[in-house]
Amino acid sequence: MKIELQDVESCVKKIIVEVPAERVNQEKTALFNELAREVTLPGFRKGKAPRKAIEKRYGKSILGDAAERLIQDAFRKAVEDNKLRTVGDPMVDNINIEENQPLTFTATVEVLPEITVKDVAGLAFTRKIAKVTDAEIDRILEGYRQRHARFEPVEGRAVREGDYPIIDFTSRHNGAPVPSLQGQNKQVTVNKEDMLEGVLSNLIGMNKGEEKTFTAALPKEFPDPELAGADLEFTVKVNEIKAKTLPELNDEFAQEISESETMEALRTLLRENLEERNRSMADNDLRAQIVSRLIADNTFDLPPRMVEKHAEHLAERANRRFAERGVDLSSGFDFEKFREKHLQDAATEIREQVILSTFARGVGVDVTAEDLEAGITRVAGMMGEPLQSVRERLMSHGGQGLERMAQNLLLEKAYDALKAKLTIEDTYIEETNEK
Repeated sequence: MKIELQDVESCVKKIIVEVPAERVNQEKTALFNELAREVTLPGFRKGKAPRKAIEKRYGKSILGDAAERLIQDAFRKAVEDNKLRTVGDPMVDNINIEENQPLTFTATVEVLPEITVKDVAGLAFTRKIAKVTDAEIDRILEGYRQRHARFEPVEGRAVREGDYPIIDFTSRHNGAPVPSLQGQNKQVTVNKEDMLEGVLSNLIGMNKGEEKTFTAALPKEFPDPELAGADLEFTVKVNEIKAKTLPELNDEFAQEISESETMEALRTLLRENLEERNRSMADNDLRAQIVSRLIADNTFDLPPRMVEKHAEHLAERANRRFAERGVDLSSGFDFEKFREKHLQDAATEIREQVILSTFARGVGVDVTAEDLEAGITRVAGMMGEPLQSVRERLMSHGGQGLERMAQNLLLEKAYDALKAKLTIEDTYIEETNEK
């Protein structure tokens, strides 16, 4: 077998193959014998048809099947002999196969670049960990108070700012009802942030059961251009007046919203959770710093189709997340910028994978059976599924899921080994978003 390797681009190879006629005839004979045992032709019992009759009817099919098998075997041998790290399926063309002639074809395939990772020993990085402050914990507890607030009826007084009355209301513009500005038994918040100034000033001071008609102007930024800035006639009736009562931040409240026995224990738990979150965020930022430096120090080309395919995967995943949140990307969306961003993200992820996998080979990092079993156990625990069910799913479809897990575990082990060679200093920073 003759195999010639040509560089098309730095990450694209063309393999030119010639399979001898003798090998082609051997494959044809093997396929003919397989077919002869199974085929049934008119006038002959199963497996008893003469070779000439079979060749007359199935000759072209046998020749095509032989070419398919030989192309697969020859491509695999070319890859193994040349130690190519191929990506995706090859593009096979220029196939030429005739009776008693050699089989020739070309296969164009993308390959991962062969690189040498520069020494990282001594490179210095700073991991910035945000401090957890009392003010942040206070904000979280205040959020709990607001979510557990009670709205209790108020008797013997009129509506005040900060109340939550239940009202009926209608509005009219030039005598015509405005459907979007009316409601029945709707609880509203009496404050400047949530209510028109003209409605607020008239609602304050109204008593339970009272009805009032007045004029109030809509803001100039109102979504309906025909109503923006217009004066509307409102009719409001107060059905009930309610005030918000917030729970006290005491041990009883801590027991109600958590498994903590005291408020002090709850604050301690919140602090620990926030510290863990901040450390995780700092680790993610540190990894981004390290990867950015590795990519800057180790420049190489990438297989273009591989980048495009991974970018499509990232874009599809982002689309699903948007759809789950009810975001419609069908109109007013710059898909070209969307695509460009994911091409950049895909290239970054693939460069990281190439660098880490190359580093892993260089330092002897590998994934063991114990690593895989621990990974399967971890996934089963996270998903709340039986261990065997997760294992069987990963093994399905030719074990693709298990291969992906092994690759991810290899990258993580490589990153840990690489990080151990770096100089990393932790620094604690104050939050800049406190209110």
